Amino acid sequence: MSRVELLNNELERMVKVLAEEYQAEKVILFGSLAEGDIHDWSDIDLIVVKETSKPFYERLEEVVEIVKPNVGTDIIVYTPKELEEMRGRLFFEEEILKKGKIIYERGKSVA
Repeated sequence: MSRVELLNNELERMVKVLAEEYQAEKVILFGSLAEGDIHDWSDIDLIVVKETSKPFYERLEEVVEIVKPNVGTDIIVYTPKELEEMRGRLFFEEEILKKGKIIYERGKSVA
């Protein structure tokens, strides 16, 4: 299995878990996989949007425990309000909003 197939299979599995078990509102893929620039060291970079009152680091621990990634993965969990507050920050605008892809949104069909 190629690295691309491995990453795509793992991404599909993780999004299903995020939607069904973690109750994510939205999942955004960014980084090399979103851009189609995959190398042997490529990982999966995700922003997960979920309404929660848990502190930032507790969210990260919780999501990793639920998803149990099988490949290198960076997952950031933001509340909808925090995501909105990130707008205007250069890295966020350039890497997430311009290059990222919404791969799951609750109640919507995403290709």
